[in-house]
Amino acid sequence: MVFSKFSELFSSAPKASPLSYKSPGLPPISGSPHLYPFSSPEKKGNLRHSSSLQDLSTYRRLDLEEGDLSGGVERTSGHAFPPYFLPKENGVSSFSKEKVSPGISSRRKKCVQVICILLCLFLFACLSFALQFLYSNWSRGASKFYVVLDCGSTGTRVYVYEASVNCKKDDNLPVLLKSLPDSFQRKSGSQSGRAYNRMETEPGFDKLLNNISGLSDAIKPLIQWAEKQIPRKSHKATSLFLYATAGVRRLPSSDSEWLLNNAWSILKSSPFSCKKEWVKIITGVEEAYYGWIALNYHTGVLGSIPIKETYGALDLGGSSLQVTFEGKQGEYDETSLKLSIGPVNHHLSAYSLAGYGLNDAFDKSVAHLLKKHPNIANADIISGKVEINHPCLQSGYKEQYTCQHCSSIHQEDASARKAGVPIQLIGVPNWAECNALAKVAVNLSEWSNHSLGIDCELHPCALAENLPRPVGQFYAMSGFYVVYRFFNLTPDAILDDVLEKGREFCEKNWDVARESVVPQPFIEQYCFRAPYVVLLLREGLHITDSHVIIGSGSITWTLGVALFEAGKAFSYGGKFRGYDISRVKINLFVLVAIVFTSLFVLLCAFCCVGSWWVPKFFRKPYLKLFRRKSVTSTSVLNIPAPFRFQRWSPASARSGPQTEVKCVFKVGDPNHEDLNSSIAEAHLGKV
Repeated sequence: MVFSKFSELFSSAPKASPLSYKSPGLPPISGSPHLYPFSSPEKKGNLRHSSSLQDLSTYRRLDLEEGDLSGGVERTSGHAFPPYFLPKENGVSSFSKEKVSPGISSRRKKCVQVICILLCLFLFACLSFALQFLYSNWSRGASKFYVVLDCGSTGTRVYVYEASVNCKKDDNLPVLLKSLPDSFQRKSGSQSGRAYNRMETEPGFDKLLNNISGLSDAIKPLIQWAEKQIPRKSHKATSLFLYATAGVRRLPSSDSEWLLNNAWSILKSSPFSCKKEWVKIITGVEEAYYGWIALNYHTGVLGSIPIKETYGALDLGGSSLQVTFEGKQGEYDETSLKLSIGPVNHHLSAYSLAGYGLNDAFDKSVAHLLKKHPNIANADIISGKVEINHPCLQSGYKEQYTCQHCSSIHQEDASARKAGVPIQLIGVPNWAECNALAKVAVNLSEWSNHSLGIDCELHPCALAENLPRPVGQFYAMSGFYVVYRFFNLTPDAILDDVLEKGREFCEKNWDVARESVVPQPFIEQYCFRAPYVVLLLREGLHITDSHVIIGSGSITWTLGVALFEAGKAFSYGGKFRGYDISRVKINLFVLVAIVFTSLFVLLCAFCCVGSWWVPKFFRKPYLKLFRRKSVTSTSVLNIPAPFRFQRWSPASARSGPQTEVKCVFKVGDPNHEDLNSSIAEAHLGKV
């Protein structure tokens, strides 16, 4: 009767959920030694959730795969629990996943974890690279400025360059370099005749030895001029270089060190960034190397793909001539240089010819005339009373001249060798003799001990036997351009035009000649320079008219220095004799899109694997028997039911098929704590 009452109560109660619990319809034995809560209905209010759901200590093992509990259930008081499971409904199991092979599930889970972790690492690497590339472009997006001081034998010159990232698609170099100011305004006075986009002070750097005030007067105006060309906000980031050339190279080491140390003390107080190692003397080979870089950058063939034929460089200064050209692969000697620009390799030959600069050549002509003078005593030379008639000077010219090469004639006087010999030059113009004297200057070289060398018709008389002959197409720069510009000749003018202009200039009276041109230094020497540059090319180097082009005045070796330094700043590398530059082209908007896309996918990947990586104390607490990965919010029991009991009797054995009673609850339902009562009611409902 009690069972019938419970059955009526259960049948009238609302269903908790669609999940069910099977029962054969037999109640548990009253007073069972197991003391299960169903055995005493009056104790239903004291049921504990822990004993109904989790206190399964009476079970040693649950064989879920085989569905057999007989071997794993403890037996007490002679009662055995037959094997029985809560069936699945709607394909959902209670408190556990569907039955799958534990081995396959474990391997599959590990594979998914590994793939997700690798995906996260890959996306993180892509994101890091994109951010780094974006930062590097932002950090180097602004222009960089370079100030280069060229300390030569005729004066100290300053050049200012602006370098920026080159975004041209048809260009293989990452650097775009231009000289400042964009439009050079020539001033009146001594500066108005300059051929370059620069400022210059005189005298030559080597003439300022032991003259601190003169050194300051030579350098400070150049720094002040450079400051005006560069925005004030960029002053601290601007690199300042001082490179001394042939005029200082020929000085004793103690003298050159004095010049460099005092120059450094002036430059370090400038608003620009200057390091001690940036104040130095460069070798003739370095000067030639920088000149070649500047030339081929200017002509647009430096590092070009497909490879274009490069030009040889003839950089004529005041004291020396730098010769650089690309030779044949596999031929190596002391003049060889290897230049790498991206995938393009260049095999260069570079050498410097000391004493072949414009000023030194004229000085050699004076020394040659002094040596030929028969009636000059050493006492007259020391006292400065010597007068020499020069065929390359206009009539009416008479000026004091200090001859450096003349000191070698009187080597016993150390002071004369150091300071030079004062000579009174008198102009006695003779064009034929001037040409002959220019040829002697070409044939006079340091390697020939200042005596007439070899026949210029048989061998280039400006070259020693061990130097390779120039081959290819050449650009004649610096001093060559200065001579062309002085005579108002265009770069396509032939060498004979230079000779004709020189002859006309020499025939003028000195007062007329110096007024016929813009005021500039060394006006008197251009009568000599005209035949000298022609003979230097034809006789000294054996370069014909068809193989030489007169380059622009903006092409100087200082541009090569700025390009070399900018290549290190904008292309992540650049070494002397190994000038490597490369560039990655990418649109900024595409890069930003890649960054945000990678970030989004990375976050998604983290969400997929986050449940394995998030620490336990960050997770939402659940009952131990609940699985977070259940596909539904309804947790269904699928364990051998300790809540089902059957008392055997002949009546129950003879009865028909057992009736199933299903019991379901939802996690978080406040009624689930009274689960044992519901199960008891469901169990007794069909008795």
